[in-house]
Parts: sequence; C-alpha cells; structure tokens
Amino acid sequence: MPKKNKTYSIGIDVGGTKMRAVLFDGKKVIMDYLLGTPLDNVNHFLIMLKALVDPLKEKAAENKVKVMGVGLGIAGVIDYEEKKMLYSPNIPIIDNVKIPEKLELLIGLPVVMDHDVNCFLRAEMTMGAGENYDNVYGIIIGTGIGGAWWRDGGVYRGSHGGAGEPGRMIIDIEKMMNLEEAYHRLTQNNPGKMAQEAYYGDRLAEQAYAEVGEFLGIAFANIVNIVDPEVFILGGGAIRSSELFFANIKKFMRKHIDSPVSAKKIRVLKSKLKENAGAIGAALLV
Repeated sequence: MPKKNKTYSIGIDVGGTKMRAVLFDGKKVIMDYLLGTPLDNVNHFLIMLKALVDPLKEKAAENKVKVMGVGLGIAGVIDYEEKKMLYSPNIPIIDNVKIPEKLELLIGLPVVMDHDVNCFLRAEMTMGAGENYDNVYGIIIGTGIGGAWWRDGGVYRGSHGGAGEPGRMIIDIEKMMNLEEAYHRLTQNNPGKMAQEAYYGDRLAEQAYAEVGEFLGIAFANIVNIVDPEVFILGGGAIRSSELFFANIKKFMRKHIDSPVSAKKIRVLKSKLKENAGAIGAALLV
C-alpha cells in the first residue's frame, strides 16, 4: 500500500509584544520564526502575520510538503461562530475583526483561531508536561495572565466561550484588584527588569516576587477548590524567573485548599515545550 504524503501545518502564537510561528509536521517543529507584534493598525498586523507565514511556506515548498493550513492563537474573547475577535486586552486594534477571514485572503490557506492559552494547553496535553494527565489547568504569565481548563479530552470553553480566565479573579477585595492587576503593580509593568533586580539581590524586588507567588498561590487554591485539577501547568515569559516565586505558589496554594487530599496530591509543573508551546498548540488546530 503506498505511503501517504506527509503534510505540515503552521501555528502562530500572537502575544502582546511578539508573535512566534512554527512549521509543524505533527510531531516536531521543522522551523520557527519570530517577529514583533504591531499595535498601530489592523492592516499592519495582517501584513506582519503574512511575513511570519511566508518563510515557513517557502521551507515547506523546499521540502516538497503541502501546508494544510494555519492555526492562530490570540489572547482575548473570541466569537467562535462568527470567527472573530470580540475583545483583545493586549491588541485592541483587532477588536471585532474577523482575523482568520482576512488572513486567508492574504496567504491562500485556511486559518483557524483559538485563545492562546487553549493552544498552549492543547500542546502540553498532546506532547508536553500534561501527557499523563486528564484534568489539567494551564496558566500563562506573560503580558497578561491567562488560563485554560482541560477535561474530558479537550479544552472546556464554558457556555459562552469565556471559561478558564484566572487573571480577572479578585484577590484583594478592599482594593477590588484582580490577579493580573496585582501582578503588574508588583512588577511595575516590567517583570523582566524586576526579576533582574531580584537576582542581583535587591530586597524590594525579591519581596515583590514573593508576593507574586503568594497571590498566584491564592488564585490556584481558588481554582482547586472549584474544579480540583490533577495538576497545573505554568507557561509564558515569567517561567524564566519562576525560581523567584514558584515555591510561594505551592506554599500558599496548599495553605488555602479546602480538601486535605487535594492539598497533598496537587502538583504545579512548568511547561515542557516552553516558548514554542502556544504555536505548536495553534498548529494542532489544523
């Protein structure tokens, strides 16, 4: 029986500051490409997406392999029926825009869009840190804080497509401050610089990251008390400085979990696929 021709897919992870694309063969990344995220207008945004896709299409052509389509992971509230972004907190220029439809016209390939954390978690469950689990909560800490819940073999989107967002969880009732706001305040909207200061021994920076871990631990405990996942998988740019707050996540999470069994068994894992996780998960949409 003749062997079927291999096909590729392209996955794009769109962040608030950068966009990463991968050419994926179903098991491994053949090539990846990185560009900055334009925030000035939709046309520039689409042109840059095309600029990400073009070299990957060229690589596929060199290998004489067909690209089946493009998966797109973007943070925000998505209307899955209309295939449009309703609200993107980090990229407001794409609000109410049918990005897949417009990109398809530019690149000549079908495009599927999903929430970026759904893509991240899909990749980790398929070939990363979540392979041996069934009930998993994924959290990305980057430009913002996003989450997704995997159960019964797929991402649970909720009744209206908005499930799994811990960043809006109120963790300071007196100030009505949510988790994402607390993270930005503690890191002064520059987590990379704050982490560097902490590594150099700045006590205020170290304390800021200790509090980041405490707030995340409280949020994780709230999630455990409601949905009781087996593990959390943590990803995003903050992973690079996780030594500064990882221990406090586990400490305060276990302190506030109601069930002694859950508190003892729950695990917090770091992303296995790292910076390519979101793009791989987007490629898996195709």
